[in-house]
Order: sequence, then C-alpha cells, then structure tokens
Amino acid sequence: SGIEIDWETIYFDACYVDAHLHLQDPRFDRTADELVERAREAGVGVLYCNAISENDWQVVADLAAAHREVVAFLGIHPWFSESATAGWQQRLLGIADAVDKVTGIGETGLDRSCRIDFALQQRLFAEHLELAAERRWPLAVHCVRAWGPLVEQLTDFSRQRPLPPVLVHSFNGSTEIMKRLSDLGCYLSYSEALAGKEQSKLRETFIRTPRSRLLLETDAPYAKNPERKTGSGTAINEPADVAALYHFAARLLQVETAELTARLYDNAKIFTNPHFAGQ
Repeated sequence: SGIEIDWETIYFDACYVDAHLHLQDPRFDRTADELVERAREAGVGVLYCNAISENDWQVVADLAAAHREVVAFLGIHPWFSESATAGWQQRLLGIADAVDKVTGIGETGLDRSCRIDFALQQRLFAEHLELAAERRWPLAVHCVRAWGPLVEQLTDFSRQRPLPPVLVHSFNGSTEIMKRLSDLGCYLSYSEALAGKEQSKLRETFIRTPRSRLLLETDAPYAKNPERKTGSGTAINEPADVAALYHFAARLLQVETAELTARLYDNAKIFTNPHFAGQ
C-alpha cells in the first residue's frame, strides 16, 4: 500500500548499511561531508542518522536532504526526556514532512543507567511508538538495563495494533531477549562491541539471531569496541568503519561478506520505505 520507493535508483546495489550513527555529533566538528564521502569510498551506501533531542532535528533533516545516503531519524533520546515539551510531535512532523524522502522516528527508548525518571522515559517512549505507528514510519530504539520493560511495552502495544518497523540499536541483551524481540518482528542491530575480547556471550547471541532480523552499525562517533578506546576514552569511530564490522560478522557466521551484505541490505529496506510496514 502507498507509494513505494525504488530502492535501487536511490542507493547503491547491495552496499553496506550503517544502521545507527550520529553525523551531527559535535565531535565530528562539521565534517559530515567528508565522513559521508569516506563511507561511500568504503562501500557504505546507507546511513541511518539519529537525532537525540529537538535541538538537532533540523541539523539531521538537513544532512538527509544534502546526502542521498543519509536517512534521518528524529526523536528524543531517553537521556533528554526532560527536554520534551508540549507539541513536540507536531514540531517533529513539521520538520520531517519538509524532507522529501523517508524519515524515521528516534532515537528513543529506555535507559535505567541514567538519572532520568523511568516513568517519564516510558511515557515518552510510548508517545514515540504511537507516532511511528500512526505514520507507519520506522522506529530506532535505545535500551540499557531495561530489556524486560522494553519487551513488555512493545508486547502490550502489539496486542492493540501492529508495531511499526522497530530497530533496536546496539543490541547487547541476552539470547532470550533476542528471541522475544525477534518474535515481535523487531530488528537487532549489533555494534562494534561484537568484536570486543570479553563479548563471547554477545557473539553467541549474534550467531543465533535470525538472519532476517540482523543489522550492523557503528553508533558513530561512539566507538563501542573497548579495544578501540584510549586511556582517556576519547577514541571515536566513523561510518566507514562499518565495513570492517561486516567482515568480522561474516567470519562469525561463516559466510562470505558479500552474502551477508546482500542479506542485511535486504533487511534494511523496511527502514527506508515505511510503506513496507505490515507487508
């Protein structure tokens, strides 16, 4: 239903997809053009750029308008839940509707590691979920130490109406949580943490994740692989780095990188065309 977008005319054929990143982050110091160019040279053709607060919605929307590779996700990160003010949904839609391409909702979610009132986070997440479902737009979800409440909230919603396409980014939950989210139809995006020396359990969960639900990301500039970080914790990564993650993931799955790339590229289509939702 709806107008379908011809993926092949917009994006490279079977390119790498960076399923979650923040090109607008101040640590990139306005070098988005260079980052996108380096990503393109590395074979990365689709970048899901996530806002974290209302302050960067327009910046992310402008990045999407300027680069065919960039898909904008607009939302309020749980860390910034207290910044949400009345009418934020309408303001978000006003910016999103001005972008002449697909837009997602996010980054939103639940995080018990921060000081923000958890009930407030849950209410705001519910509002994001409702907005994404109404528009049939994809939803990018953040979750830290709140896997049970996340699964419960998504499950309760799904009993009332179909979930939008849900991408759980930087997934590091258990195999059981992975199965429950997969059963709900969610996609699980794994970061560079997968390559960490102490991440054997995460790698086991990754290997057991249905191929049809897999995605990979850098979460740039947040380098998630501890081996990348310096003593000061200042190391950052960039979207071009997702190419190395694809090679690493392919070795874990014992498949050719080209096969994994084609599979994940196909998975990612639902997040670039909201009209695929429910089909």
